Amino acid sequence: MARALWLGHAAFLIELGGTKLLIDPWITGNPSCPLTLDELRDVDAIAIVCVSHDHADHLGDAFEICRRQGAKLVCVYEVGVKAQEAGVKADNVCGMNVGGTVELGGLKITLVPAIHSCSSGVPVGFVIRGEGKAVYHAGDTALFGDMALIKKLYGPIDLALLPIGGYYTMGPVEAAEAVCLLEPRAVVPMHYATFPVLVQSADEFVRLVQEKHPETKVVVLRPGQSYEF
Repeated sequence: MARALWLGHAAFLIELGGTKLLIDPWITGNPSCPLTLDELRDVDAIAIVCVSHDHADHLGDAFEICRRQGAKLVCVYEVGVKAQEAGVKADNVCGMNVGGTVELGGLKITLVPAIHSCSSGVPVGFVIRGEGKAVYHAGDTALFGDMALIKKLYGPIDLALLPIGGYYTMGPVEAAEAVCLLEPRAVVPMHYATFPVLVQSADEFVRLVQEKHPETKVVVLRPGQSYEF
């Protein structure tokens, strides 16, 4: 059984194929995160940390976690360079680029496009595959038609983690259309309600997905809750 634990905003702890993986671990300063960094350090054997781009609300504590726990960092090449400058061991950095795949801890992790901005390299999303399942974390992104290729190449997608907050990313209308392109078995909305400028509720997204693609199960989590799949 695989599990996705939402740590607020875009941060998730994924357990898949016996491996624990963090995505966009903004813990310190995240008003919606239910854990402190010290509490997260008590989580056994976090093997991999994935960072979608270098904005502070996504890069978060990634370098600190990798330095202290020896986790592998999966990111775009330029963020990997910054990680090494910040003291992450070179052997623990998988500085890749869009379209690349790395195998770590029994998982295949592929960097896929995201439409956003950043300071280093390019923003990415992740497709993570293991134990016969696939998880898509979109990172920060607008809607784009080639999400259909993510489904075609790596599907079926068991779980999609999609931003719905608007302003910095796609909002509920666009995210519901993304569900139609990806056709995941389940979707968890993320990147909303953290700041006043973002959409404060997932209600519209839930309604639109139920109208447009009722085959997809919408799972609305509170920070600290998890979904098993």
